[in-house]
Amino acid sequence: MYCTKKITDDLIWVGANDRRLSMFEGVYSVPKGVSYNSYLLKDNINVLFDTVDKAVGETFFQNLSHGLAGAHLDFVVIQHMEPDHSATLSELLLRYPDVKVVCNSKILEMIKQFFNVDLSSRAFIVK
Repeated sequence: MYCTKKITDDLIWVGANDRRLSMFEGVYSVPKGVSYNSYLLKDNINVLFDTVDKAVGETFFQNLSHGLAGAHLDFVVIQHMEPDHSATLSELLLRYPDVKVVCNSKILEMIKQFFNVDLSSRAFIVK
């Protein structure tokens, strides 16, 4: 079951909440859990900003599907590679094989190391 939040007419929160987690990174107390934030910008071109931790992957993909409402996902912007922001990237690439990845060169190298994928034909490198 999806749980999205409309931020503006063209921006939707498609992340997920993890209420089971009581300590973030084993250091910080989070008695109400954490929110893994991912946003979908909808327009002529649809852009996803970050993915989420694997613990909430199923909810995330339901939210994304609902947010897209049958539309094509064109780009995913990866801002950094911590697992709480990028752990579901490999599954996203499988589910949306035409999606283009926007990231910097260091992140591209990390994606290759973590997920063993070839993005040479669909990566846009930014500074």
